[in-house]
Amino acid sequence: MGLVHANVTTFNKALTSLAQEVGWTIEYAALREAALMCRDAIIFTPPFAPGGGKGETKQAELVGRRAVERDINTLFVAQNDKAKVAGAMMLNNLASAAKRRNFGDFTTAKKAAQDRSINFDAVIPNQIVADSDVLRAYRKAQNFFNQSSGRQGNELVTDLRPVHNRFKRLTRQGKTKIEKGRGDYLGKFLVGSKSELKEYIKERQAEVGKLKSGWWNAMQTLPKPKKKGVEQNFGRKGVSGYVKKFPGNVIQSVYTTQKAVSIRIGNAIGDNDDKGSKNNVLDLVYGNAVARIERDLEKFLKRDVVDFNNGAIR
Repeated sequence: MGLVHANVTTFNKALTSLAQEVGWTIEYAALREAALMCRDAIIFTPPFAPGGGKGETKQAELVGRRAVERDINTLFVAQNDKAKVAGAMMLNNLASAAKRRNFGDFTTAKKAAQDRSINFDAVIPNQIVADSDVLRAYRKAQNFFNQSSGRQGNELVTDLRPVHNRFKRLTRQGKTKIEKGRGDYLGKFLVGSKSELKEYIKERQAEVGKLKSGWWNAMQTLPKPKKKGVEQNFGRKGVSGYVKKFPGNVIQSVYTTQKAVSIRIGNAIGDNDDKGSKNNVLDLVYGNAVARIERDLEKFLKRDVVDFNNGAIR
C-alpha cells in the first residue's frame, strides 16, 4: 500500500502555500509532511485505542491483543478446559460412543470425563461417569443417549493456524470477524490442551502491530528535514515499541532539492487482507494531512499579523 492518492492537487497546493508563507524550502516542508503522514498511517491502521484513534500507543496494542484472544477463543476450546463447554464436548463423546455401540471408545470417553472439576448439568450423566462398573455405565449410557444424534466424537485440531485463517474474515468496515458455529461441537474446534491453545494465542498476539510497522519502517527510510543544520524528528515521538519490532518491505522513491521534491512512500504489508483499504487509511491520511497543513498555515498567518501589529514586520 502506497501513499499515492488519486488526486493530490489539493495537497500539493496546500503544501506549497505553507512553505512559501513560512519561509521553508519545499524540501523541508515535504519531508516534514511525509513523516507525519507515515505516522497518520500508523494511527489509522487497526488496532485503535479505546474510543478510537491513538493507534500508535500501548493502549491500542492491548486492544489488539485482547481482540486476538477473544477471536481465537470463539473458534477453539481445549479438551481439558474446565469450562462448561468442554464438559459438553466430553458428554458428546460419551453419547457418540454409546450410540455407536463402541465399548472401547466409551471407556476412553468415560475416563476422560472423570475430571473432578467437570460437573454435567444432568444428574444421569454424572452418575454414568462416576459408576465404577464400566459395563453397567455403558448400558446405562446406551439407554440415556438413545435419542442422541450418534455423531462421531470430536477430532482434535493439531494445527490451529490454517483453521483460524480459514474462518476469520474482514467486514466491509475493516473489522476482523470470526465465523461462528464452524466447529464439530457447539460451534468450536477441540484443541489438545489449554497450554497449547494459550501458546497459539500468544503466537498470534505477537503479530499485533505488524500492519502498522510497514509505515514505521517507511518513515525511517525518509531523510530527516534539517533546520539550521539540525535534523528534525517529525512523526517519530511517542510511537509504541509494538509498532517498531517488525521488519518491513518498504516502497520508497525520494528525490529532493530545495526547490523541487518527488517523494513516493509505501509498504508491502500495510494493506494485508485489504485491512488498510477497508479502514479507508489512504483517504484518512490525505484528509488529515491537508487539514493539518491548513491549520499550520492559519497559525503562521496569525503569527505574522501579531508580529506586524507589534512592529516586528515592516
